[in-house]
Amino acid sequence: MRDLPWLGRYCMRAMFELVRARLQFARLTARHIVTRNERSQQEARANTTCAQRDLARMAYVLPRISNRLPWRSDCLVQAMAAQNWLGRRGMASEIRIGVDHPANGPFEAHAWLVCDGTAVTGGNISRYHPLFGKAGVSAGPG
Repeated sequence: MRDLPWLGRYCMRAMFELVRARLQFARLTARHIVTRNERSQQEARANTTCAQRDLARMAYVLPRISNRLPWRSDCLVQAMAAQNWLGRRGMASEIRIGVDHPANGPFEAHAWLVCDGTAVTGGNISRYHPLFGKAGVSAGPG
C-alpha cells in the first residue's frame, strides 16, 4: 500500500511517455538516435543526477505499461520514453544499441537507456555488444 502514491504517478507518466515515444518512433532514423543522445547531453542541467530510486521506479513501470498497450512498445520505444522522461527532469542519458550473435541462434539487436552509468531500460543487457555508445554500464537500478 505504501507504493500506491508513487506507482499511480509513475504509471501515468510512463503511459504518456510511451505514447510520445511511439509517435517519435514512426519518424525515427539511425541518425536521430545519435542526435537524441547529443541533445540529451547538451540540455542536461548542471549538477543534476539520477536518483537510483527514481531510476528503479522507471525501470519497473515502463515494461509493465508497455505490455498493456495496444501497440508494440519494444526496447527502443521504451528507451526513448525513458530518455524523454529523464530529459524533462534535466538529466542526461544515452540510448545504446547492441547486438548479439550466438553461435547456434539468430542475430539479435537490442536497445537500452543508460543514465549515470546505470541501465534504466533493457533488462539484462550483459550479452549485447554496443554498436555505438560506451561499453561500461552497471546491471540496472535496484
